[in-house]
Amino acid sequence: MAAATTASMTLTTRPIARGFPARRLGAVTSLRAIPGLPIRAIGENSSAWRGGPARRASTRARPSAVPNDPTPVASTKSGVSAEDTDEEYDVVVIGSGIGGLSAASLLARYGYSVKLFESHYLAGGCCHMFDHRDKDGGLWRFEVGPSIWEGLDRPTGNPLRMVFDALDETMPVRTYDGISMWTPEGHWRFQLGDDDAPGGFCDSLREKATDPGLAIAEWKALKGRLEPLYDALDACPLTALRQDAGLLLSTVVAIPFYLTHPKVMLDIPYILDSFHKLSGQYVTEPFLKRWIDMLAFFSGYPAEGTMGATMIYSIPGFHRPGASLCAPTGGTQAVVDKLVGCLDKYGGSMELKKHVDEIIVEDGEATGVILRGGRIVRAKRAVVCNATIWDTVPLLPDRDELTAQGLPNAADWKEDMAEIPALGSIMHLFLGIDAAGLPDLDPSHLAVMDWSRPLGDPQNVVTIFVPTVLDPEMAPPGKHIVHVYTAGSEPFDLWEGKDRNSQEYKDYKRERAKVLWDTIERIIPDIKQRVEVEIYASPLTHQRFLRRHRGTYGPALPAGGKLFGVLPLPEVPQPGVLSPIPKLVRCGDSVFPGVGVPAVAASGAIAAATLAPLPKHLGLMWDVARKQGEFWKKNPGWLDSYRDGENKPFHPRGRHPVGGAERMRPEEHFEAPEGKVKTSGEVGKGGKKVVSEEPVSR
Repeated sequence: MAAATTASMTLTTRPIARGFPARRLGAVTSLRAIPGLPIRAIGENSSAWRGGPARRASTRARPSAVPNDPTPVASTKSGVSAEDTDEEYDVVVIGSGIGGLSAASLLARYGYSVKLFESHYLAGGCCHMFDHRDKDGGLWRFEVGPSIWEGLDRPTGNPLRMVFDALDETMPVRTYDGISMWTPEGHWRFQLGDDDAPGGFCDSLREKATDPGLAIAEWKALKGRLEPLYDALDACPLTALRQDAGLLLSTVVAIPFYLTHPKVMLDIPYILDSFHKLSGQYVTEPFLKRWIDMLAFFSGYPAEGTMGATMIYSIPGFHRPGASLCAPTGGTQAVVDKLVGCLDKYGGSMELKKHVDEIIVEDGEATGVILRGGRIVRAKRAVVCNATIWDTVPLLPDRDELTAQGLPNAADWKEDMAEIPALGSIMHLFLGIDAAGLPDLDPSHLAVMDWSRPLGDPQNVVTIFVPTVLDPEMAPPGKHIVHVYTAGSEPFDLWEGKDRNSQEYKDYKRERAKVLWDTIERIIPDIKQRVEVEIYASPLTHQRFLRRHRGTYGPALPAGGKLFGVLPLPEVPQPGVLSPIPKLVRCGDSVFPGVGVPAVAASGAIAAATLAPLPKHLGLMWDVARKQGEFWKKNPGWLDSYRDGENKPFHPRGRHPVGGAERMRPEEHFEAPEGKVKTSGEVGKGGKKVVSEEPVSR
């Protein structure tokens, strides 16, 4: 999704970590997050930020101006200098998440020599997949990461789609038109597209709202208020942003819209502010209010705490003609593979199983990296780090070393960033099941256990994705893959210190997965009879394989603060891509615009644009606009084919509400053959590791 967040019925947000210097960070993140703000600390005088052609930046340690001055000019933990190697690239990128791959591919497209290092044996970060080959030779492909995608099937404001357009690539997807919701009100379906179409959102409000007339009126009023703001975002996409003075020219594309819609200027602060400040002016009906919180929850917060841009994009965008959700053909790994292919196509390269131990800082700027084992790689223009902020901080020199290089602001920044609170982690259940006799299922399902609890409470929200509904080739014939997981709220503290090889750990995974089993049994009551493969993954799995601090879903940085803590303008909750260390640039979910695939793709595009000369950035924006225009010229009947043709999204057949198997009669339930066993395991190196074979429950 373009980003969604959410929270609870009571609008209770996740607590800020005790002792966290919120105001101190607020000042720092406000400055870092405002694109183009001329701050000395972020290295505006470094050659990396000048708009001219790339120049060879000296990586040799400069001699001290004072003879015998012991002050070091090269600062690394290992005491080496970036001049100790001949291996050199314009840009070194750390991490192959969607943000890092987007940045690396675009930088290669801009003409830079790029080397990307990934610590894992698979690229993709949270978007990678793992395979399991069963004893009969059947291949099961399990997705680890995001399951709800949108806006890749046609030109849209989705930054990932725009990155693909910039790279002159397309991402094949299969579309569907809604999500099955499993809430205290029962099973109902959120259908995208026209609100007033049969089965549309207005029908859902008529069925489930406490006051249907009020809910529909409030919904339409809110949507009407958001439409011009949606168009404002569309006029100036995230991929137009850069964090330098060039922003004034790269965003000039939006001027015609604002000149013809001057009233929208008054609402611009709502784009960066907490969404509840706008939605609260319109929405009072309880069911509708809960739904808006639920829609927001994918960014980690309810409406209160979610940046307005997320919901301004989602609400009008999901309810326009032609709207649908999608899944990449071949799974999330296909997106990763496509970006890796783009990096290679434009002359960049990636190395797997190469862990970066240290970012070299010398002469007051980032000049390269040191890999585990001591290999040194220099970066002439920049080091771009896609790791989380907590995993970036340990790569940097300590306070004394930074201060000795004239970077005291960087030392303060490093301490502040390390104290950013984190959202919870995720508990996973991966299942391979026999699909015989099942009705049409929705690919996506969301379940809320209790509206009276905050949505961010542990185990209160569960997400289910069945990719084989759309792409049967991800499992053996006649089988389904089912991924069930908690929504970024699993407390890491419960798992800290547990021995991953112990029986206690294995038993605890099953205990914490009970809510996942309970939820999927609401949707497929006989699922335990159908299971052929089951795999459990915990926050420790997330931490280990995704190289993420405490296995976190992302930073806990709610929107809604005041600029610099006092001004009556909204503060951008996330830091920007620049850092106080010149030539160290960041991307991923620890920077603006935050959590979610579209957001991290945007962060990668912003990082690349900030490093690129302005003319090249403007040229790439023109190429994207031209490519999107060509799509509509070649496909003038696309909307008609969406309604009833080859582009019509998947819609499950069956009795209302469609999408689940809860109405199967007992005599229709699946019975496992006598003696049938399932393989149970855990995620290990190279994919699933079989731990045991167990009889199927009867």
